[in-house]
Parts: sequence; C-alpha cells; structure tokens
Amino acid sequence: MAMSLDKQCALVTGIGSGIGLETARRFAAMGARVVGVDRNEQKLKEAIRSLNPTGQPHVGLLKDLRLVDTARSVVPEALQVVGYLDIVVNAAGVCYFTKMEEISAEEFDEVMEVNVRALFFISVAAAESMKTPRGGHIINLGSNAGRKGRALSAHYAASKAAVKNITESLALAYGSRNVAVNTVCPGPTDTPMWEGNFRGLKAITGKDPKDFWETWKNQTPLGRIGTVADVANLICFLASEEGSFINGQEINVCGGFMLTS
Repeated sequence: MAMSLDKQCALVTGIGSGIGLETARRFAAMGARVVGVDRNEQKLKEAIRSLNPTGQPHVGLLKDLRLVDTARSVVPEALQVVGYLDIVVNAAGVCYFTKMEEISAEEFDEVMEVNVRALFFISVAAAESMKTPRGGHIINLGSNAGRKGRALSAHYAASKAAVKNITESLALAYGSRNVAVNTVCPGPTDTPMWEGNFRGLKAITGKDPKDFWETWKNQTPLGRIGTVADVANLICFLASEEGSFINGQEINVCGGFMLTS
C-alpha cells in the first residue's frame, strides 16, 4: 500500500532548495498541505508554486531563522493559517568550511542560530501543538558530521551533534503524547548548499570540487553520492503511519559512508 499523508498539514523549513524542497514536493504529492519556510523570497515563491499542481492551498512563510523572535514566530503563524500541524521537518541549515582558528564569532553564531536554536524553538512549539489525540511527527536534519569531529567545519559538526541530543530530549518529553521525533543524517549529498561549501574547501585545500566528490564516492560502499531523493524517501517514511513506531533515533542516509570515513 502506498504511503499517504492525506488531510495532514506539514511544516518544512529550508523549502527553497535541496532536501527541504524535495521533501515538500513529496509531501504535497502524498496529499499533505504544506507550509514552507525560507529566508529567500524568490526561492520561497518558486517552491510554493511548484507544489500547486497537487491542488492543495500550500503556504509560504518568509522567515530569517537567524533571528530568535522570527524563529519563535514560525509555528504560531503556521497554526493561524492551517489550524494544526501533523508533521514538522527542520531542513533549514547553514554550513561553512573554515579552519578552526579562523572561525569568526559571527560565523559561529550564524551556524548555531539556524542549526540549533531555531530548530529547538520550532520543534518545542510544534510538539506542544501536537499534544492532542492526533499526535505528530518531527524530523530534524542532522548530518554524518554530527557523529564525528570535523577539523574544517567544527562549528557545523558541533551544531549537528546538538541536533541529535535535542531530538532525543524531545522524544523523551513528548513520546507519551504520541509525538515521534527523529533525526535523519545525510552523508555527502548533491545539494545547492554544497556549492558554497566547495568554495570554502577549495580556498583552504586548493582542490577542485570534483576531487572531493570522487573521493567521497570512492569511500562510499554503495559507490555513489547521495541525492535529495534518497533523503526525502526516509523523511517521508518517518512522517507516515508506516514509520509511527520509530522515535528518538538518528538514522544515516549515506550509502555506508560512515563505515569508512
């Protein structure tokens, strides 16, 4: 039987591109009404338009999650529009490749503001709203980087380690109210975010981006780089009734990359 999200409402942050966009499209195709969040107005509009063929009145919220009051406003505004939330996916994220000794306070703060603080406040507000017989699903985007230290992206790795702990804390706090919370951890995945990452890596190492992809592909037992579809597949499962008994877990989507990296 095909997975369905019929008559459900889903909030997805970072909908402008990459994993967030692919997830929102999958949710819409499965019957959900989507509230998408992004700080890029043009990308947000394009993303919402791309969902419209499903016939649902999808909604876009222009939000800069680096700002704490803005992050706190996301769930209340979504609830005003759609009435309830069954699913929340925290896909918005910031990543920089910078030598540890060169990380500025501003860059460090930005990574933590989006990857940790915004995710925390959105998740808690969503979980509180889900304390009904309907329950709900919260899926947070982690990373393989959160499982091991990273010399060239220490702040990003630390932020994703925090996501794991937040997810487990939420799963403990809200599991009795039928709210399941999990973390999905992609490995190297072909997304627009990596374009900026590669500029940082090239500045530090002098290597061509193609060299990194080739190295990571060779390190992956399944022999390829991940796609946004690979990650969205798992998110959709966790958001569905079929994944309803999975709670407090950190699940890799990396083709085995973690075994060798």
